[in-house]
Amino acid sequence: MMSSDKEKTFEINPDEGAIVFRGEGVEFHYPETGPLELRETFEFLMFAMMKQEWMVEWYAHLDAAEALADLAGREPEPESPKLTIIEGGKSGEDKDE
Repeated sequence: MMSSDKEKTFEINPDEGAIVFRGEGVEFHYPETGPLELRETFEFLMFAMMKQEWMVEWYAHLDAAEALADLAGREPEPESPKLTIIEGGKSGEDKDE
């Protein structure tokens, strides 16, 4: 677990975005004037996280996958996420906050 005593920063280019997972929730960082595809992707992800029925459907999918694996007599193999983890925090924040 990373210590919260030390603030970390990272930089993203105008054509990049970042999703930061914190104990308080999820933060989306992307340029308002960046490429349309990038903005629409982030807007879709934010929309998807607010859709309660999609969350219910996702957990039902996980339950079904687990039940099928149980029927097959083996443990389900988790899919590896295709993410790049960057240690840091939001750039431009005061480090003393």
